[in-house]
Amino acid sequence: MFSKSKSWVRLVGVTLPVFFAFWLYADTNDWEKELEDPKPTKQTNPTKTNSSGNGSEDWEAELDKDLKDQETRSKVTEGSRGVTSNVQQPNQINRSAQNLMMDVSAAIDIVGAWDRNKPRGTGERIDNKLDVRSAEFGFTAAVDQWMRANFLGAAHGEDGKYYFEVHEANVLFPFLPLNTSLKVGQMFIDIGRLNRIHLHDRPFTMNPIVHEKFIGFESAMDTGAEFSILLPWKWITQELVLGATNGKKWGHSHSEGQQKNNPMGYAHLKHFYYFGNNWGTQFGFSGVRFEPTTDRRNQRYLYGMDAVLRWNRSNLRELMIMSEGWYQQEIFPEQLDPSTFRTSKAPSRDQWGYYFFADYKFHQLWSLGYRYDYFTDKSLVDKNGKLAENAIEAHSAQITFHSSEFGRIRGSVERRYIQDYSKTEFQEQREWRFYVQAVAILGSHPAHSY
Repeated sequence: MFSKSKSWVRLVGVTLPVFFAFWLYADTNDWEKELEDPKPTKQTNPTKTNSSGNGSEDWEAELDKDLKDQETRSKVTEGSRGVTSNVQQPNQINRSAQNLMMDVSAAIDIVGAWDRNKPRGTGERIDNKLDVRSAEFGFTAAVDQWMRANFLGAAHGEDGKYYFEVHEANVLFPFLPLNTSLKVGQMFIDIGRLNRIHLHDRPFTMNPIVHEKFIGFESAMDTGAEFSILLPWKWITQELVLGATNGKKWGHSHSEGQQKNNPMGYAHLKHFYYFGNNWGTQFGFSGVRFEPTTDRRNQRYLYGMDAVLRWNRSNLRELMIMSEGWYQQEIFPEQLDPSTFRTSKAPSRDQWGYYFFADYKFHQLWSLGYRYDYFTDKSLVDKNGKLAENAIEAHSAQITFHSSEFGRIRGSVERRYIQDYSKTEFQEQREWRFYVQAVAILGSHPAHSY
């Protein structure tokens, strides 16, 4: 019995030191972990609400600070024209990434033309052929939170040759205060309705006669600055555009032009009004002063009115009525009589014209259009020195297949009547012209205004 008690005491004496050593090791290991990653206690946790409520006040103060910061950022662009722009908050956007995401586009405009009276020729004939009229490519992007940039270049064919030229290369500051913006560089100047629309985007194949006579092949473009302001009226949206450019050239040109004594100046007052039920209209008035030669006494004044009325029902039905009227007066230098050395005022050249166009989209893919053109020169005289009657009238009908918003195919026919009694022959002519057009747009094409 004594031996059994001795064995039990020996077992307890060995087990207790081992258990004590294991407990000491575990307690030391937990203490070291707490030093490395301490857990907040209830007394030191700032997110818990204590009896005095300090934690809740800190959370509310942080929320109020965030709301005030957002309100401050929104007031920075208040009154600017880019309140919906994605570049208002530069701290939240990676500018390098956005510059890489610029819009890149290309447009191909193919036109086939046939003039039934081509062999006779009167100096205003078209080439009877199918040709790539123009191929345009462009880049548009936001440079930073203040500036946008636009570049458009195009190659077009003339007399069997292709010429490349820069149509637009400008920077735009759209976030100026008081609803103002500024554009600087080369641009299609903002006058009339068609001048800012490129050939492939126009609702008809060939330009109206008055546009060809006063502006040219495509649009009047020049290098300068253009300032615009949205006037603060409530009942109607009104925009005033003021521009000043070098004035070295006018219309379509392949050269820089000649240095003039004064720059070219122009103004365009536009109005937009929404009637409701998907009806809206825009109309405006334009004025241009230009010196066609290096003689400052030779001046050209161009005055115009433009209007468009639109109605649409989703993408299924659409009606557009558009019109422009232009009056041009050119003043010439005084004439000197070499025999009497007396000066006399040279007669001015007065011309005017207009067009009316209506297009009805009766199907999601099809539309019908009609255009009437009129032009006259009130300065032409006959061989007796009397004012000669003259006019150009044209009726055009077209049908367009809209494969999508990026492509279309159009066919049109035009009957033109020309009357000119200042000539000794071909005083009256009638012409028939036929056109077919295919337009394809690639990439992200910038949207046009209303």
